[in-house]
Amino acid sequence: MATAITFALPRTSRLREFAKLRQPWFVGLLFAALMAAQALGFLVLGTGRAGRGLAESILVLASFLALACARNAFRRAQGITALFWFLFAVVQVVLLVPTAFQTYDTLFDQAILSDSTWRLLYCLYGAPILMMLFLPGDHRRARVKFEIFLDLFQVAIVVGLIYSTFFFFPAQRMLPADALLHNISISDAQSLLLLIAALVRLQLARLANTRSLLFRLGLFLLVCAIATCLGDWIDLHQYVSAAAWFNLGWAVPTVAAGLIALTWKPFPEPQSTPEPANFLSFLVTNLVLVGLLCSINLMMGRWKQEYGEALADMAIAASLVAFTLRLALTQFHQQQEIAGRKAAQKQLTASHEQIGHLLDNARRQTAEITQISELGSLLQACASREEVFRLIPERLRRLFPGASGSVSLLSASRNRVDSVVEWGICPTDRIFSPEQCWALRRGRAHAHPGGRSAPRCSHMLGEGPSVCIPLIANGDTFGTLAIQNDDPLFPISDPDDGSDVFARRVQLAGTAAEHIAVAVANLNLRESLRVQAVRDPLTGLYNRRYMQEFLDRELHSARRKHRPVAVMMLDLDYFKRYNDDFGHSAGDQALAAVGETLLRCVRAEDVVCRYGGEEFALILPECSLRQATVRAEEICRRFREYRAQLNHQANRALTVSIGVAAFDETTDRVDLLLKFAGDALHQAKRAGRNGVVAASPAIVLPESDFNEPDPPSVASTETT
Repeated sequence: MATAITFALPRTSRLREFAKLRQPWFVGLLFAALMAAQALGFLVLGTGRAGRGLAESILVLASFLALACARNAFRRAQGITALFWFLFAVVQVVLLVPTAFQTYDTLFDQAILSDSTWRLLYCLYGAPILMMLFLPGDHRRARVKFEIFLDLFQVAIVVGLIYSTFFFFPAQRMLPADALLHNISISDAQSLLLLIAALVRLQLARLANTRSLLFRLGLFLLVCAIATCLGDWIDLHQYVSAAAWFNLGWAVPTVAAGLIALTWKPFPEPQSTPEPANFLSFLVTNLVLVGLLCSINLMMGRWKQEYGEALADMAIAASLVAFTLRLALTQFHQQQEIAGRKAAQKQLTASHEQIGHLLDNARRQTAEITQISELGSLLQACASREEVFRLIPERLRRLFPGASGSVSLLSASRNRVDSVVEWGICPTDRIFSPEQCWALRRGRAHAHPGGRSAPRCSHMLGEGPSVCIPLIANGDTFGTLAIQNDDPLFPISDPDDGSDVFARRVQLAGTAAEHIAVAVANLNLRESLRVQAVRDPLTGLYNRRYMQEFLDRELHSARRKHRPVAVMMLDLDYFKRYNDDFGHSAGDQALAAVGETLLRCVRAEDVVCRYGGEEFALILPECSLRQATVRAEEICRRFREYRAQLNHQANRALTVSIGVAAFDETTDRVDLLLKFAGDALHQAKRAGRNGVVAASPAIVLPESDFNEPDPPSVASTETT
């Protein structure tokens, strides 16, 4: 059962496809079969009434088949093209009517119409063809369908008058003898004129779709002209048998009409823009309409003679009404187009204003982004926080015109916020608590639109729109950036624009705060790393690396300016024994106390360094050897008075040995100054410690490893 269903469905769909007459080869076979049936009928039944009746009946069937093909083309077409195929179907109907009358007369041996009448009916197929030639073919010009119908209505009136004048009026006065000759001459002239008109119209067509339609119409007219001339020649020479067989020849135009309609395919719509209308096109259109009216006027006299004034007046009135409606529609659509253009112009002006506003905003935003980028670059290039705080007012005054601001930092105890930089009217208290700032409490920006509405940071002064943004870097909040408009009525003056400006200002302030926070955090980190690089973590004194750099720089400066520089080398006496007796914790406390004592004994411009272990070094700019020696004696005296405290118990006194050297009293060589000071320190050690030795070139000892002897007992040290 499944197999039967599978084979039945394609067969059914194929039959439906054939029934719709969409396959040209299938329709061609049908036409060929009909013509073969005509020929077979003549061969079997002869050319008498039976044979001619069968042939004419088959010709009617072929006409219906051609009409079905034209209907398929009409269903596939759109717009003017659909109207073309509608008129083409009307042509098939006009040709079908006399064929049907002739077939009836032959089959039933009657004479409903005379030979001259049905021959004139055959000529009526030219009326819809003339209307087809008047169809507009340029789709690039917008044409309203009502205007086209009115134009065709006027053309139909003129064509109807022309065919009535030249076909039916003479037929009433023709004798049977000259009727055939008159009809033959009219049909031949019509075929020739229609063919020439189609060829001329084809030369004026520009679009591919229009040329295709006119070419198919010309091909159909050519076949009809050949068939008409051939049939008229047969009638003139009175070939009766040949006239019967000519039914096969007259089937050729029907076959051509069907295949022409069936093989047509719609062209895609042109993508080109409409061409601007010119004066010549309107002039030609109006001249054609005036020519139609003149043609009506020329034929009115004969019409009045034949049918009376009433029918002629009705034709004139109908044509004038159509012409009036045509002009009214044209003017109406022109006014609509003008109104549409004005509306489009207004919309375009509004769009230009909107685009100008957007461009202004884009330029302003670009300038703001440029300033923000430049601010970030400058902040990253600052070497100290002081430079950052000097740079901020100038840059933020440009970025936020008409506004004041301040930058405040949290204290080390984080219980107070101090203002470090301000510009404009001071918008905030210089000192306030973190609880007064919503931004610090919430950890994000807090914007206030202005006025007295809550919540508002209590440290903010004034009533203008303000924003307070916390300075956060590396997850740590260390301050705030506060910006406030100087004009308290700023958002009230223009609510829509003001809200946008205020929102953009809040966004810019957030970006600026990020750059400031990163810059300050980087400088704090840089300062911390610098301190760690040059400071001893236990004593807080400069380390040996910094001492060497400072000493080199100071000695070069002293050489240029011819001023003295003194250097002291200090070493705690018996410090290893001190650590062994009291522990390393007490030793660390003693080293820290030594550092504090040395800092109290020197000037602000002097540099105290921990040289290594229990050794220290002092650099005294603009200090002579004698002054440095006096200062060293003072340091020794203070150390004798110092008593280290450990667990609230007094311990042995710390003593120090000091070697002093000076530039250029001791030596004028930079690389030997520390060596002279170290040798003097060694001499102080050899002399019994707890003393000062000033170096001189005469007393410098050779450099050798110094092995400290065992320290004396605690009792002897205390007595010393």
